[in-house]
Amino acid sequence: MTPSSVRISGFPLGTRSLALACVLGGTAWAATPVLNFPKPDSAGWIRLFRGTNTSDFYSYMGNNRQVPSQNKAAFPNGTFTVVSGDTIQSSGSPLGLLILKQPFSHYRVQFQMMWPGSIGNTGLLNKVQEDDTAQSQGFPRSIECQGDPNQGIGQIWALGSIRENGNMVNGGTWVTFHGKSIQHPQNASGTARQFDPASPVIDYGGGGDPTNNLIVGKPGWAKPKPEGLASQTWVTVEVESHGKDTTRHFVNGELVMEYTNPRIAPRDNAGQVMKYLTEGRLGWQSEGSKVWFRNMKIMLFPEDPIFAALYPTTANRDFRILAKPTDKPRFGLEGNVLSLLTGEGRKLTITGRRFHLNSVSSGGLPVRSHSRAHALH
Repeated sequence: MTPSSVRISGFPLGTRSLALACVLGGTAWAATPVLNFPKPDSAGWIRLFRGTNTSDFYSYMGNNRQVPSQNKAAFPNGTFTVVSGDTIQSSGSPLGLLILKQPFSHYRVQFQMMWPGSIGNTGLLNKVQEDDTAQSQGFPRSIECQGDPNQGIGQIWALGSIRENGNMVNGGTWVTFHGKSIQHPQNASGTARQFDPASPVIDYGGGGDPTNNLIVGKPGWAKPKPEGLASQTWVTVEVESHGKDTTRHFVNGELVMEYTNPRIAPRDNAGQVMKYLTEGRLGWQSEGSKVWFRNMKIMLFPEDPIFAALYPTTANRDFRILAKPTDKPRFGLEGNVLSLLTGEGRKLTITGRRFHLNSVSSGGLPVRSHSRAHALH
């Protein structure tokens, strides 16, 4: 086995298993970021808004259904403003998005949100297709991670299944997931779907906007609803995306949604793929309620085209997550030392050409009673 194809396996973490591949040679492909990002912190997170880099974003008000790339407005403006530090306010009116100019494909994005007044609608649009026409409500083709606690933070709307004069335009937005049919919570005569890991795999979406593309999260409609919302408690939302493969939504660490194959396909044929939503931009919503966003940050996976440009490399060129964990591993790279701590209490450390797998205590400190060392060949 050559150094460029070394793989680390045998990482026995049960159903939430994780394996890493350490690639000692060069990265096969890379792209140049369109923005000047700061260095990742010790855990691998990159801050997206840092209080002054307003030009990294643009606002989009799509009520005339123009494509985002042709309808950009400067940030800040009357809808999106900087409160202080890294905190951004969305006024809720008019409907629109605050869009980061850099597209991503393989990432974990995390942010916090809080309602300074009444609780209401907002969300994060993932894989925003900047050159696709907006739907009737003014939001471009994308997959929404819902932010409204009255509906259920973390559920999804497959946006951009566009109707004009009763006819579909350029196909509908579909996803694949374990799910079941339920009565539509906003339409007594309609149906929706709910993510349920114990249910069969189904395709859903493509039916037109706005109500036919609702997928309720695992906890149910209007759940989770974290305590303290009315007293201005911050809620942490996280989306983990692996291109057109698995995407997961977490709310305060709880898994709410998981799906695969976000795509554009005809209304009556989910398998006739016109385009996969493999990559796109991130857009924070203005949708009727005043909301604050802060701590907006991202962690890239090696499969993302700009990973190599943003994460420093050494003799241990990079690493790959081979199995996607449902817990939230934390990892960091410093010099030639790579460390990963999983939610199941194991720590993997790679130094030079050797790595050590240790159990860790509840406090996150290594325990000497269980340690193995492996050489890379």
